[in-house]
Amino acid sequence: MPYQTYKKIALVGATGNLGAVVLQELLASNLFEITVLTRTSGTSTGPPGVKYIKVDFDSFDSLVTALEGQEALVSTVASAAVQAQKLLIDAAVKAGVKRIIPSEFGCDLHNVKTRDLPVYAAKVEIENYLSELAVKGVSYTLVYTGPFLDWGLRNGTFFNFKGRKAELYDGGDQLFSTSRLSTIGKAVRRILTHPPETADRAVWVKDIDVSQKQLLKLAQALTPGEEWEVKEVDTAELEKQAREEIQKKNIGPTTMLNLIRRAIYAPGYGNKFQRVHNSVLGIRGMTEPDLEELVLSIFGTK
Repeated sequence: MPYQTYKKIALVGATGNLGAVVLQELLASNLFEITVLTRTSGTSTGPPGVKYIKVDFDSFDSLVTALEGQEALVSTVASAAVQAQKLLIDAAVKAGVKRIIPSEFGCDLHNVKTRDLPVYAAKVEIENYLSELAVKGVSYTLVYTGPFLDWGLRNGTFFNFKGRKAELYDGGDQLFSTSRLSTIGKAVRRILTHPPETADRAVWVKDIDVSQKQLLKLAQALTPGEEWEVKEVDTAELEKQAREEIQKKNIGPTTMLNLIRRAIYAPGYGNKFQRVHNSVLGIRGMTEPDLEELVLSIFGTK
């Protein structure tokens, strides 16, 4: 079947940190007819030009009805809802949706070490399911982006700017690929306008490769004369503790987070992308001055 740009797009997770930015990018392009699926208890209004449908996400029939006539489905649901995407995917298949982009947007799960971390079990399950469906003619695209750069800086992923504290994982020297939310939004848009190049595969995008120490140095430059509390943390130990907690069914608030830290910062986990699809997806990326400007824009007036 010949590919063409998808026009009718269903978006799930549009009120989340990433989903809101993806929605803005799709809207700004003026290329798509966008339908946002929301929970029956959620909001049914938003930016002009967007159709909102309230859906029972536990009902196959409700999902099928909402997805009928849609050409592509983009999911940006939070990690806790990743496994629930299976019903959504089944409904999309039944409704005749041509392309599915699941909520991936993170570390490289083609790396065997990362793929083995329990925190990614639900994503791996969805990936395997989509791979099986592709044999039956259902098209999909996985998007690996590394951690969210701007969101991560604002929310303490890399260090605690307000508290002037930092934990350097495995020395803090490992380069990892990272992307801004707006860059991910652009990648999604280009996937929808470049179906042949992105069909039934994973794509990798990034703004820049950076280390935790580099980010910390930029932050410390904005706090001259102030003392930072910096300590080193071994992610191998974090993984060991997390697996023990999972085995004992004693999962705490940081159990899964520590496994994500292992994937982002530990050498050998595919965190520095060796090949990317930036050119196909129209991603310019960032220079070091761009990165300095971003850090300054977030922390410079604090």
